[in-house]
Amino acid sequence: ERRLFVPASQMPRRLIQAFISAEDKTFYEHGGLDWMGIASAPVRYAQVKLSGRGQIVGASTITQQVAKNFLLSNERSLNRKLREALLVQRIEQAFSKDQIIELYLNEIFLGLNSYGVAAASLNYFGKPLDGLALEEIAYLAALPKGPNNYHPFRQRERAIERRNWVLSQMFANGYISDEEMKEAQAKPLEVNPRPFGAQLFAAESFAEEVRRE
Repeated sequence: ERRLFVPASQMPRRLIQAFISAEDKTFYEHGGLDWMGIASAPVRYAQVKLSGRGQIVGASTITQQVAKNFLLSNERSLNRKLREALLVQRIEQAFSKDQIIELYLNEIFLGLNSYGVAAASLNYFGKPLDGLALEEIAYLAALPKGPNNYHPFRQRERAIERRNWVLSQMFANGYISDEEMKEAQAKPLEVNPRPFGAQLFAAESFAEEVRRE
């Protein structure tokens, strides 16, 4: 995995705020499991599906995602969920919140063969993390739910919609002003992937499978 590790203390604060707004807005308040989020997730899912409007927000906390990504498989079973719940409690006891978000942001897959936010920043925008604009930060935070769903070229409209939703969540959580939100939402999605690997998008997925094997 082409990974660049960056300590949380060296990440832009707004980057962390963007991912928290998109993935787990009560991250610094809960003990690893967001019981209110778990209870309300089915209702929110049904509302989005019935209305065809809004964004689906999962009930998994960032700590749950760390437990799953590092230590568990993607198997959908009660046994895995129970193991996840136990691991979440141990992770919350062993690490500070800043250490957990650091693990998460350096491990998460964000598309274009990017593992971690530092690699994604370079692969999508050709910039280090501290050179990202607000709208670029919001786009990266839009990707964890499924990079292919918000691909900057194949799914451009959905990508912009999700990016703008992240910006609205940052505003709702008090991280940015209304003026900053509207200015960033009006910006086009300008992604300039740097060439790497097999050089061709058509061959890159095949090359990645060979590399893994």
